[in-house]
Amino acid sequence: MKITIKTDDTLTTIAVEGRVDTFTAPEFDSQTAGVPAPGFSGDIVIDCAGMEYISSAGLRSFITLLKRATAEGCGLTVTNLNDAIRTVFDMTGFTQIFKIK
Repeated sequence: MKITIKTDDTLTTIAVEGRVDTFTAPEFDSQTAGVPAPGFSGDIVIDCAGMEYISSAGLRSFITLLKRATAEGCGLTVTNLNDAIRTVFDMTGFTQIFKIK
């Protein structure tokens, strides 16, 4: 898994490549622990264009990030889900929890 985080004044983008599963979810959590940054009140986007797979551990990591974002008053959007990952989001009800584009 590879994560790239870019932040400007109003937007933080987290680009995820590869698998977010039991083995890589702790790394996702560690790398995104500072998101949102203190005092940041913009939007957060998780760009999943390069993501190949997500397990329940990865879904838990996404929920943890959503809770932090919400607590700080930030919006969070998940973008570019491939068909397989979109199906997982649909089956688990995550399409009702997250803003999906």
